[in-house]
Amino acid sequence: MTELRKYLGYVVKAEQYICCVLLVVMLIVCFGAVVMRYAFSKPLVWSEEVILTMLIWFGFMCISIGAFGDSHIAIEGVYNLFPPPMKKGCDLARHLLLLAIGCMMVYFGWQIFHINMMKRLPATHWPQGIQYFPMVLGGALTSLFSLLNLAECLAGKNRQGGEKA
Repeated sequence: MTELRKYLGYVVKAEQYICCVLLVVMLIVCFGAVVMRYAFSKPLVWSEEVILTMLIWFGFMCISIGAFGDSHIAIEGVYNLFPPPMKKGCDLARHLLLLAIGCMMVYFGWQIFHINMMKRLPATHWPQGIQYFPMVLGGALTSLFSLLNLAECLAGKNRQGGEKA
């Protein structure tokens, strides 16, 4: 299990680098659009579409990164008051729910992606499906990472490979 987590860690590291690049490019495009609009009265008509598309990719990649690290928001104040068996039950439920959500993202995202591949974005003329594919990719990675977390939880191991208390 730790060997698989190690290899999937490389995927997550690549996602993190891609997210950093997306943020920098979004910032540059946004800054350039504002300067062109207000300083030169020549707006970049494609800038909003590019920024929105990159933001969608960024968001769905961050969902899967959070699933890998098991770092999505939780109500830990209440969770920490539970006895260990109840904590394990909550952990199992959390991983199962995230796995189900990831699978639904893949299933429905693929349908939406397929339908929208025939349409074009108005300014860039990119296929509109490019804005929906991140749901499929993010859902697949979220499902995979949730399945790994679920298996580790069932095995009684934490992310460092040790036994849970």
